Amino acid sequence: MVRRRTRPRKKRTTVYLGQGAAPAKRSSAWLVLVLGALVVVNLYVFVWDKQTGVRAIREQAESGHSPAMAIPSAPLPTVATASAAPAAKPPIPLTGVVGKSDTLGKLLKRSGLTAAEADEIIHALSGVLDFRAIRAGESYRLERGADGRVTRFELDVAKGRHVRAERKPSGELVGATDGA
Repeated sequence: MVRRRTRPRKKRTTVYLGQGAAPAKRSSAWLVLVLGALVVVNLYVFVWDKQTGVRAIREQAESGHSPAMAIPSAPLPTVATASAAPAAKPPIPLTGVVGKSDTLGKLLKRSGLTAAEADEIIHALSGVLDFRAIRAGESYRLERGADGRVTRFELDVAKGRHVRAERKPSGELVGATDGA
């Protein structure tokens, strides 16, 4: 049986009720309006404003004066000398336990270390410790020196195995491990 040829049907354009034409045929007037407003705001901030304009920033850089860096009107307090200061107590070591889904970074941040101190410890332990091997329930110990710097960080990774980062007399933290 031979099939009869039919004409291809014309595709209908979907017309949304109450909106007139299809969305693809809308004009881009709103887009032009928003982009124009953004251009005007940028021109104001970078060209026309006397404090934030490019010319004002260049003049501040050339003169070496920045309004954010104000000179204090009163002298800064001096630090007492070691002989006049009372004997400082040695800092108390901080101990704790690794929590569920803790990473070494989260652990150090929760212990009150700054980002630079945490990076220093992570860098020292990078060749010694597999960071994915840290499990919940392992204990750690963090010691600071009299100057406030971290002198030792120790993590009990497994029974009889400890990983530590210890500050050497040269001032750098070095990672080491002991146990099997």
